[in-house]
Amino acid sequence: MAVIRITGTYSGLDTDKIIADLMKVERIKVDKVYKQKQLLEWKRDAYREISSLLMGFCDEYLNVLKTATNFRSPSAFAKFNIQSSNSSAVTATANADAANKTHTIQVISLASAAKITGSADIVADVKGSNVVSDFNLSGKKIAVTLDGVTKTLVLDDYSDEDGLSLEKLETDLEQKLADAFGTGKFDVVTEDGKVEIKVLLKGSTFSLSGDGLEGLGFTDGDNTSNGLSLTSSLYSIRNSFKNVLNITDPDENVTFTINGKTIDVKKSYAQATVKDIMNAINSSDAGVKMTYDSLNKQFILESTTEGAASNITYTDSASGLLESLGIVGGTFTAGKDAEFTLDGVEGMKRSSNKFTIDGVTYTLKEVSETPVTISVQADIDSVIENIKGFVNKYNELLDKINGKLSEKYDRNYLPLTEDEKDAMSEKEIEKWEEKAKTGLLAGDSILSRIVSSLRTALYEKIDGVSISLYDIGITTGSYTEKGRLKIDENKLRDALTNNFDEVVKLFTTESRYTYREGLDDSAKRTERYKQSGLAHRLYDIIQDNVRTTRDSNGKKGILLEKAGYTNDASEYSNYLYTQIKNKETLINTLENKLLAKENEYYRKFSAMEKILSQMQSQLSYISAITGNYYSNQ
Repeated sequence: MAVIRITGTYSGLDTDKIIADLMKVERIKVDKVYKQKQLLEWKRDAYREISSLLMGFCDEYLNVLKTATNFRSPSAFAKFNIQSSNSSAVTATANADAANKTHTIQVISLASAAKITGSADIVADVKGSNVVSDFNLSGKKIAVTLDGVTKTLVLDDYSDEDGLSLEKLETDLEQKLADAFGTGKFDVVTEDGKVEIKVLLKGSTFSLSGDGLEGLGFTDGDNTSNGLSLTSSLYSIRNSFKNVLNITDPDENVTFTINGKTIDVKKSYAQATVKDIMNAINSSDAGVKMTYDSLNKQFILESTTEGAASNITYTDSASGLLESLGIVGGTFTAGKDAEFTLDGVEGMKRSSNKFTIDGVTYTLKEVSETPVTISVQADIDSVIENIKGFVNKYNELLDKINGKLSEKYDRNYLPLTEDEKDAMSEKEIEKWEEKAKTGLLAGDSILSRIVSSLRTALYEKIDGVSISLYDIGITTGSYTEKGRLKIDENKLRDALTNNFDEVVKLFTTESRYTYREGLDDSAKRTERYKQSGLAHRLYDIIQDNVRTTRDSNGKKGILLEKAGYTNDASEYSNYLYTQIKNKETLINTLENKLLAKENEYYRKFSAMEKILSQMQSQLSYISAITGNYYSNQ
């Protein structure tokens, strides 16, 4: 609740202004601590900016998850130009383990997967179950749909006293179909008094509907299409199969077994469709894939793995679902391994048409009558571009740190208080704070040590490696460039062309000790440093400073211990955080003292006003007495 003060009533003084001026002097101490706190926060942010740069470099060029640019691994140098003399038969790619070499490969046979080709034409004939008994079908209609085109046929009276009614029906129906769709597309067969309609076009699908079907002897359970509906319930199309689906309980869940795995469609026969069956198989862990050939009206069940070891076994459902689908009784084809001759070695086999040997991944596409030549040559241009990217990013990192170290700090530009900001424009505040933040890390010991470590690591000898950066055309500039790297591209190209493996070792050689082992053992750390390639050395230096994991003493990276990092536990557990919190505590203490001081000033001025009030009362009393005295004289 705000305190309402009425001051200066008797003294006539502007008490609020006097106290405000007095408090300005007292507030100098608080403002000083506030500015110290602000400097600590700016310094924390400056450290975190360096941490972010180090992490960014590490993420882009020392990250095992980014194989193309991970200079700790030969994968960063695995850039190859690969040519096949017959890409229709064999293609290839290469990884870091590949050597510059020309291979020959002849494909004797391709690998194939085990497969069951289901029986063709699994759909039942389009034929009425009943004998035609009434030939007067005048006005009855049949809708015939052929490959998506529907025509309506109007039937006639086929009664014949000479007993030729069935023949007349057959002849007229064929003619009507020919008139509607063209000749030679349908055949009407009448046998034993029953009507069957066939389509003569390969791959065509037709269906029948209409009130005329009953007159032709078709019942509700008869099949009226030569196509199989993949989206109708199994129960509704049970009679559409040549091997009728024997469903005794429509509400029973559909289950069967393939390769020892139970396929549970999780739907009943009244709900499940053929599409559901296919999806259940294809999404299962049975290791097979089912497809449907609508032209030949057959299902194909194929192993998802190639090779002689692939196989397909099954146990049908009680309803005979797999038999209805043509799988039971279908043609089984065993899987086969790929056979080839590679670099003169005959009789080689692999279970897949894609395999890797000595860093080269071959993809076999067809049998080759003659050997195919696969040329694997290092793509020097791509490797150079990768190295240039690495060097440029390193230089950016070094420039930023060196820039922070060499900035001049001007003590005349301190953080602004709120009162000081009120007297300035936004542009003036922005310029002032930019100047005030400059030089906060000037000559900083942590950053100086990082720069020194990075520069030293690049040029100290690596055990077991015969070359240095200088030998491959990467050198530092003049003293004023503070360790920036320069590339002699011609010299680098020559080194990659004539000494490729040694260049790779220069960057990627691994120590027998891991970073974690060296973290808590100085002797192992020393050995690791000597044995490590340049990229591993840089990685270790960066991790020493921005590591988010803890060592045996519970410490994280040096920069994180100093200033923490956003979204890490160190954000609220670091040296500068503690210092900032201490300043906040001190500010709160001083603010409380200021408030007490201000209240004390007001108390004293209030006491003065009270005395003046009393004096005023006394003067008024005396004036009244003396006034009465003189008036009575």
